[in-house]
Amino acid sequence: MRLRLGTRGSALAVAQSEQVAETLRAGGHEVVLVRIRTGGDVERGSLTRLGSLGVFAAELRTALLEARCDFAVHSLKDLPTAAVPGLVIAAVPPRADARDALCARDGLTLAGLPAGAAVGTGSPRRVAQLRALRPDLVFVDVRGNVGTRLARVAEGDLDAVVLAAAGLTRLGLTGHITELLDILPAPGQGALALECRGDDEAVRAELAALQDPGTREAVDAERAVLAALGGGCAAPIAAWGRDGELEAGVFAIDGSASTRTRVQLARGAGETAAEELMRLGASEVADLGAARPSRLAELHDDTSLWGGAAILAGVRILLPQADGALADGLRAAGAEVVAQPVQRRVTLTPAGSLDGADWVALTSAATLDALAELGLSVPVGARVAAVGPRTAAAAEAAGLTVALVPQGESSATALVRAWPKGSGRVVIPGSALSSPELAEGLRAKGYTVEVLPVYTMEPLDHLPGTLVEEWRAGLFDVVAVTAGSAGDAVARLLGWRDDTTVVAFGPPSEASLRRAGASVAAVAQTQDAEGLIRAIASLGKDRQ
Repeated sequence: MRLRLGTRGSALAVAQSEQVAETLRAGGHEVVLVRIRTGGDVERGSLTRLGSLGVFAAELRTALLEARCDFAVHSLKDLPTAAVPGLVIAAVPPRADARDALCARDGLTLAGLPAGAAVGTGSPRRVAQLRALRPDLVFVDVRGNVGTRLARVAEGDLDAVVLAAAGLTRLGLTGHITELLDILPAPGQGALALECRGDDEAVRAELAALQDPGTREAVDAERAVLAALGGGCAAPIAAWGRDGELEAGVFAIDGSASTRTRVQLARGAGETAAEELMRLGASEVADLGAARPSRLAELHDDTSLWGGAAILAGVRILLPQADGALADGLRAAGAEVVAQPVQRRVTLTPAGSLDGADWVALTSAATLDALAELGLSVPVGARVAAVGPRTAAAAEAAGLTVALVPQGESSATALVRAWPKGSGRVVIPGSALSSPELAEGLRAKGYTVEVLPVYTMEPLDHLPGTLVEEWRAGLFDVVAVTAGSAGDAVARLLGWRDDTTVVAFGPPSEASLRRAGASVAAVAQTQDAEGLIRAIASLGKDRQ
């Protein structure tokens, strides 16, 4: 049976999806991962019928309801307890480690962290329990993917972060764990939920074969605790079903109090545990309906992602792309960011194929999305090169091994410079708008090169009226342009302003912007949030 598995593009989402896909493939099924665009690429009005959901889960669920995929894999702890009409959780596979993990500098444990150590976590549940154990620690509210959080420890910005052990295991990052913590996990933590349409009996039947009855019984009871307490997404509620028992607790976010109970793991265990917690005063211990924004802000100071100083405080930036990690990095540095896509990707029908390639050169993460939509994959045995770290990370998230990434700038020039002389067939799938520089450079090094346009970028027809008005009123200090086509779209939809500073994401963007007549004030030296932050900060407040 051919199954389309909808997934986000994050490394963890893909890793979880591939884990399930491999199990199904071993059973004789053909499973294709379908990348569901998230983070601003879906009209928000279409999501309202799904209720109070995280946007990523909502967008995956929307894709299911619209039959753009056959099933999705979720981290069960991130799913609201309320069912979505038309969808069912068809299976819960065997659970991974449900515990929370401390990832600390210098191999430190929780007890070994010095007084005043900065510990990053976005979970009030974790903070509430850890604060009771170590009230002398400073808890920093963090967001971002696993790699971003671990990097803050490696760079010395934080002394430790707390993450789910299951996610670290699925990403092959258990080497960062310095201690598995003795605190109660979130309901459903470590478990995956396989969700599909309720009326798709064939898919439901195939997914049901992956069900682990013991795991399903435990997580259903844990989630029943959350539902019975009316717990919001940021409520400090924990539950763990294991060894025939269900343990549950509610914790004061300042660590001063808690209620806990333990009942036999059987039918109705979740409701029984919730009743006992309420009898013990759970509603007085914590705000059971708490929802984000996190109440952690009341308890501690957040620090910037870059060195602890809000170096872009007061700077208002237009970022002409969907909200995501780049925007989050700028916000962490203190900037006010308006992230707005100005163009759409249009997939093209390629005239050739990747078959027979010795090398496949990837020049953008968007290429991977287009290839997935076209059902094209890198041939077995072909080596993969990426134009820069962002593209390499997207490729690895898609399950590819990247053999070549240039150091320093992300550009065709840098990739050609890093590419060894040799022979063989190189296929360059990518944008129809890409310059011929990479292809010409590789031909000069002895390779046979085929350029394979698989998408193009087109400006949107219009932008939100409020944004246009703010631009015309000069209410943006900086516009940060990440691609030449985005710059073209800004010029067409908004026009350049003399009082708004233009910052380019890298040399290719700079070159394109200058050709279009824009005055570029600064260029990011590395193609990531830190590079962009440093470029903007280098201008000085008087030029922003």
